[in-house]
Amino acid sequence: MPKPTDTDSPAIQGDIRLDSSVKSTMYYIGGVPVHFPFVPYPSQLGMMNHMIRALTKAQNTMIESPTGSGKSLALLCATLAWRQSFVVRQRKMQENVRQIITRFCMHNTMLLRSRYGSNGTDADPDKKPDAMETDAWEKPDILSNNYSFVTLQARAQTLQSETVDFILDTSKKQTLVGLSKDDLATLGEYQDAGKSATQRPRIFFGTRTHKQVAQLVNELRSKTPYRLRTAVLGSRAQTCTHPKAKRAESVDDTCRQLRDDNNCGAYTGFRRVLGSKKLAEGGELEIWDLEDIVSVARPLVACSYYASRELAATAKLVFCPYNYILDPAVRKAAGIELEGNIVILDEAHNIENAARDAGSFEVSDLQLASLAHECSGMFDHGILRNEHLVLKSLADTLAAWLQRDGAAFEYCDYETQTSVWPKPECSVDTLLTDLALTPDYISQVKSAQAKIEDYIASLRTQSNEHGPEDPELLPRDKHVSAGALRVVEGLLRVLKHVAHGSKFATDFRIAVVRHPNPELRTSLKRKRQSAFESKPAFINTLSFWTMNPGVVFSEIAEQTRSIVLTSGTLSPLDSYASELQVDFASTLEANHVIAPSRFCALAVECGPSGVRLEAKYRTSDQLEFQDDVGEAIRAIAARSPDGMLVFMPSYALLNKLIARWEATGRLAEIRSHKTVFVEPQGGTKDQFDKLLLSYRKHLSEPNETGAVMFGVFRGKVSEGIDFSDHFCRTVVNIGIPFPAFKDVKVMLKREYNNEHTMLLNGSKWYDIQAFRAVNQALGRCLRHKDDWGAIIMLEARFVQNANIARLSKWIRGHMRVFGRFENAKQYLDAFYDERISEDAKDMPQVLDAEENVTIVLDE
Repeated sequence: MPKPTDTDSPAIQGDIRLDSSVKSTMYYIGGVPVHFPFVPYPSQLGMMNHMIRALTKAQNTMIESPTGSGKSLALLCATLAWRQSFVVRQRKMQENVRQIITRFCMHNTMLLRSRYGSNGTDADPDKKPDAMETDAWEKPDILSNNYSFVTLQARAQTLQSETVDFILDTSKKQTLVGLSKDDLATLGEYQDAGKSATQRPRIFFGTRTHKQVAQLVNELRSKTPYRLRTAVLGSRAQTCTHPKAKRAESVDDTCRQLRDDNNCGAYTGFRRVLGSKKLAEGGELEIWDLEDIVSVARPLVACSYYASRELAATAKLVFCPYNYILDPAVRKAAGIELEGNIVILDEAHNIENAARDAGSFEVSDLQLASLAHECSGMFDHGILRNEHLVLKSLADTLAAWLQRDGAAFEYCDYETQTSVWPKPECSVDTLLTDLALTPDYISQVKSAQAKIEDYIASLRTQSNEHGPEDPELLPRDKHVSAGALRVVEGLLRVLKHVAHGSKFATDFRIAVVRHPNPELRTSLKRKRQSAFESKPAFINTLSFWTMNPGVVFSEIAEQTRSIVLTSGTLSPLDSYASELQVDFASTLEANHVIAPSRFCALAVECGPSGVRLEAKYRTSDQLEFQDDVGEAIRAIAARSPDGMLVFMPSYALLNKLIARWEATGRLAEIRSHKTVFVEPQGGTKDQFDKLLLSYRKHLSEPNETGAVMFGVFRGKVSEGIDFSDHFCRTVVNIGIPFPAFKDVKVMLKREYNNEHTMLLNGSKWYDIQAFRAVNQALGRCLRHKDDWGAIIMLEARFVQNANIARLSKWIRGHMRVFGRFENAKQYLDAFYDERISEDAKDMPQVLDAEENVTIVLDE
């Protein structure tokens, strides 16, 4: 344990303040003073040490730490402490360099004049220093017709990097008076540091959802003493308060239209938020969340969405959902600059899939028709006719090709038909040529898009100048919509990648996907269609699928100082480096903070009747398997206290087992021990939230036997939800959730990996996706150091060491394997009895009411 130091002391140097009202202790970790609110767990010390070393060396790293181990707090404190220390070192180095340059100037006047004087061969009289030095620059020494010494020294200091290079180069040819070897070593260190010697690295902390962003903000604000300029980036749906936009089907599109039509007073006044004292340094909301900035903006009739983006431009720490960092279009729109900065991606177990999605693009024939229609309208109004004609031609060509008769589809399922390029008889280059998507034509489209965007920007400028009193200045028939421009921007982005000669040309698959129009699924909707509102029977989508997440992630890695991937369930770690095309110099798999005696992990090979529990496609249809799994669930439910989660590989298997148990009466037996909840397939977020609320409410009521929630891996129950304490004492896993074998994207990805020897082969990649989903689901329980629970693998394949090794470190080191269910049940019963007994001891004693309570009645 590093030596702690009490920190009720004044704020340390640097540009991050310490709030003295927040009690903390200082620990030196990796040479950096870290202020932490309590005695850190060993796993937190390991994380902070690992993080600080990676940031110091400007390396990328991966950290897996179980939920409940204080991961977020450790990451925040370590990162901010490192940045504070780094800035202090920067300032010290810059001050040392300034002093060395001063000594050089004093003792080497002739060299100084030869470099920066007006008669010097290297002098550039047209090159002036910053504005602060302008006065000194323009005051020559009249007697010598040359610059004064003071002016020359000021120039040498202003052009610091050039001066350092000059001194070091000169030192190789001659001895410099007044400078020691240590001085030259300091200048060499400054030169080697490059931009990092002066750039203050900003921190972009991304996680999966807005809710998780809010949790991070709360951790920073309430538990750490660090105070700095922060910002949160969120969607319009989270921040917009305009009543029309809030009611609209698309908040984004309506917001943009209101803004462009100058019909949003909140947008025109968003800068009022920037002057709020609450958000200023030392203000009560200096560290704010989206709800906070909305509360500040609403009474000012100001837009919190655009205010948050403006604040993010200068913030030292920016929180956001990680698609804001991964998606190039979203990153550009949000103004996120990554050069030399630090990116932390929490909940990064799905980062490979998220990066592939961010690098891909899809557009339907309906969207293309809308684009063509808007461009036609601009043409008719005489607005940039040539440019809009180019975009209309692009949209018409692609839409006609998508809707062509006689198209052949090599992948067909119940409803969807898919055709993929390249084909043996047609390469991607040939396809692009057939569609007239030549480099020259794409260049024309790019030029047209740029001119149209400039035109819209000029309209917006005029609108802002006239102010809100002229709402008709930017009517809708004067420009195409933001949605139309996003279609063009997306097409240009992927066409650049798939074009011949691009380094990513072979990393994409182009697909046409045809599926029934969802608006025509019910006969009721069909009856409501009039002749003038007819809908197409099918939707055709042009898809550009990247098989390589490195298409977007390698660009991020090239710009940043360090990338940190972290999650409670990163395992297996094998594929991240090759898939993301990033070198991770180090990895850390932290232990759980929960004592081993407080949880048990079991793998069971055979059920109560001796049936091998292997939930494969063929065996899961066998009634003997279904019945034995049902009996095992019933037996566990009878003994497990409180809440219980059961995960299955698919909704198909879940529905099949529930139906069988309903028919045999097994479900009624399970219900006799626990109230049953079943995660629905599909449905809205509100519907799921109501189900979850019912589950929690049931478990919070007294004198209840408990509840069991049946869900699926990768479903809503399995990711991002906290089932701490009595909300989950048992997690049961049935099967291994391999991705759908015949899914077109899965097949293409496996083929792609097999073709590229630098990647894991397709089979290994396929396996890893399954085990990551398992680890994520198993992390729903055991959420803090005093929690306890059981993890039960009702799956024979988890008795194999190779499969146990793919589980997270904190599980695999404690897994017990049982061939027979009855032996596992005995061990499990003993665990439950011990934990329930310990809980009873820890509960406060309740006095006997009749003997110890005096009841006073009103007189």
